[in-house]
Amino acid sequence: MPDNSIHELMTLLREYGVRTIDDRAGDGKTGFPVTVPLGDGQSIILDLPAPSPLNCLDPSQLGVAILDPNGKVRRTWGLANQLNLFRSNQPLVDSAIGSLLEASYQGSHGSLYLDGYRYFSAGLPNADSTDAFLLVVNAQEERNAKRQASKSWRIANALKRLGKILTMNQQVEHISVAAAHEIASATELAAVLVWTVDPHDNFLRLAASVGANRAGTNVLSKLAVEGGSSCVAELVATTRNSFFTQDVDDHMMTCELEAKFCYLRPGGASVHPLVISDRLLGVLELIGREEDPYFEEHQELFQTVAEHFALALNAAIIFEDFEKLATHDALTGIANHRHLQEFLHQRVLEAARTGQELGVIMLDVDHFRSFNEEEGHDAGDEVLRLVADSMKACVRPYDLAARYGGEEFTVVMPGSSEQTTLAVAERIRQRVESLAYMTRSGRDRHITVSLGCACYPNRGVDAADILKAADVALFEAKRTGRNKVVTFTGQTAFEGRRDDLNLPALLAWLPEQDRAESEDLYGRCLHDVVALSTELNLTAMQTAILQALVRVIPTYRRVKDQDAEMMERMLAADEFRLLVPSLNALEDRYEEKGNLTPLLARALAAILAVIEGQGKPFADDPNRYDPEIMAMVLQRKRAA
Repeated sequence: MPDNSIHELMTLLREYGVRTIDDRAGDGKTGFPVTVPLGDGQSIILDLPAPSPLNCLDPSQLGVAILDPNGKVRRTWGLANQLNLFRSNQPLVDSAIGSLLEASYQGSHGSLYLDGYRYFSAGLPNADSTDAFLLVVNAQEERNAKRQASKSWRIANALKRLGKILTMNQQVEHISVAAAHEIASATELAAVLVWTVDPHDNFLRLAASVGANRAGTNVLSKLAVEGGSSCVAELVATTRNSFFTQDVDDHMMTCELEAKFCYLRPGGASVHPLVISDRLLGVLELIGREEDPYFEEHQELFQTVAEHFALALNAAIIFEDFEKLATHDALTGIANHRHLQEFLHQRVLEAARTGQELGVIMLDVDHFRSFNEEEGHDAGDEVLRLVADSMKACVRPYDLAARYGGEEFTVVMPGSSEQTTLAVAERIRQRVESLAYMTRSGRDRHITVSLGCACYPNRGVDAADILKAADVALFEAKRTGRNKVVTFTGQTAFEGRRDDLNLPALLAWLPEQDRAESEDLYGRCLHDVVALSTELNLTAMQTAILQALVRVIPTYRRVKDQDAEMMERMLAADEFRLLVPSLNALEDRYEEKGNLTPLLARALAAILAVIEGQGKPFADDPNRYDPEIMAMVLQRKRAA
């Protein structure tokens, strides 16, 4: 189109009130430029009061802004009119969208998400400069999607981290502390409190806390499980229902405690019962931060976390129960023989490293066998429980009270001198002596105990030596009258008669006609004797006694009383007393697999019977030697 024709067209447009960008120079007003092609590569740029191509769109969802080269707003339309960003008279090159404007002035396109709105930019040539054209879109859906994605990531991340620490811990205390820290960190809470139910008194005890000051944890250290309503944790424990409030300051159940014990300013509270199969395990309390926009949205997450935590807590409780069964005596509730040996071994190593002393007490209930026979096994069990309770009441929390076996008990006291050990032993003796058991006939029977004491390192260099020394002292206490405390001095009346352990003399009274048969029987079970000696790590004396015992048992009932007494004294010697657990384990294996020959089984039965104080193991009844009789001996021992 010729230039004069273009000029005529522009004149005509002005007559109808349509401006072009050439008119801006005359009045300084700025509109929205719209390019109209005229053919032959020519065009004119209209300066319209509104972006007409967008008139069909919703101005509340879409807007346009034109900014001059300095970043000042020339014109706005639609959604842009509602934004404070474009109402400023200051250049926007230093604002949050400054980088977007700079790119536009340099001829680049770009976009930016800011505060729920999406900005699209482009350069707009204008004479000898370039304006910035901004298209503003309401990005509420995008914002919601981002928030949902962020929420989903936070949930997934929190569950992943929580799951990892829950599977790595198998004790209630450890899992509670780890979970409290991980939940607080993953979900950015002000405080997390974990209560667990104490099975002994059915109270809630604070197992772990994060973000709570000492004053708050002291107040909340112990709560009622049923009927309590002094705080929100008690309420949740009683009702078994979750609790939520948006602001702890505004709720009567949280305004006095949760609102005041957090180091950070608290916001809402989300409290959940930890329940498995209708059994309350504890309470999980989560306190949000002030003005946390995600806290209310995370209620589903918190519920899921509580459910996962309850499962892990239940697994830890079961694990501890099984662990206790493995290390504690089922009848008395104190440590068993296995745990005693492990504990004593570790404490002796620790004492050797630190140079401290260590006291050991061996304790035996006087005349327990006769009491058991006269009053029954139930009464005997009750006596053992009373003695165990007396021991626990007399020792420190870090001492170990254990059942050694049968009616024998042991106390291990790290850091205790010989004088302290004797004092504790005497305290136990007096406490037990003060007990009175009412029999079925209605009369009171007083219980007494004999105690032997030994101290590391003066009376032994390792765990076995200390136990042996205390056991020898116990033997002396029982031999010299019972109901007394004796400390190990290095020699006992029994040790003074070592010449009685005359093995050749023991074999000499075997009748001549039985010796060939005895040697033949012994030869057939020699392999088992050697295997037993190796497995139990027997000393030379123990092995010799066992070999002699195997030889003479078949004809024992024909020996004289004084010879039988000598043999029983051999078996009662401390050489064999420390072997009881190993012999028991071997007997169990014999019963199940039959690895040992009957002759050797008789020998083991004799050893166990004498060591455990069941009286003379040999009688005129030849059936006494049968393996079935041996099994009955073991069953009676276990029942006790």
